Amino acid sequence: MRILKAKAASIREESQPKGVRLQLLKAKKLGQQLERIERLGDEAWAGVAAVDRGDDSVGLLGRKALLVGGDALALLAFAAVGRRNHGESLNIGSIFSVAWPFLAGWYGSASLLGGYSAPATGSRARPAALVALKTWALALPVAIGLRSVSRGYIPDKAFIIVSLAVTAFMLIGWRTGLAALTKSGHASQDPAAQRRNKKGNPLEFLQLLTSLTKRW
Repeated sequence: MRILKAKAASIREESQPKGVRLQLLKAKKLGQQLERIERLGDEAWAGVAAVDRGDDSVGLLGRKALLVGGDALALLAFAAVGRRNHGESLNIGSIFSVAWPFLAGWYGSASLLGGYSAPATGSRARPAALVALKTWALALPVAIGLRSVSRGYIPDKAFIIVSLAVTAFMLIGWRTGLAALTKSGHASQDPAAQRRNKKGNPLEFLQLLTSLTKRW
């Protein structure tokens, strides 16, 4: 049926005067060009949308990785400072022997209490501080318990008090500071507003150029 319609249209075009046929041919070519431009434009914007959609997940993973690494550094620094104050060696093994109960207690508590959830990775200082406080409140008793079991004795009261104070200051403090230094308002906006107010970085720009180049 389509073949018959095409033949009929061809016969009608051939029956037209030469000037009319030229105009029809130009209109057909123009229509094809417009269709191609429209299709390429849709594909290009699809590339922009793909880059935009991927950024949130990548940013969230990076933020979590930053928190994981920062927490480890804070606890390792706590162990190193403690050993230095007591005039003890500062090799990696000795520092880790002090830090591992606190690392285990912290990461175990964080996995149970949402230590790396949206409030912790967001840009609002108060929710981030509350998550850190909640995680710390469980992590430190667990850490003291692990240390006691591994060493066969309960640490003295001074060690417990200093550990509580220093780890609270370092862990809660650094997380609150990170959230406070992050661009405010990003987490509270709806997705459409986030896309309108979004500021790209060089990596996003390169991804966008690559996507557009592939399509054009």
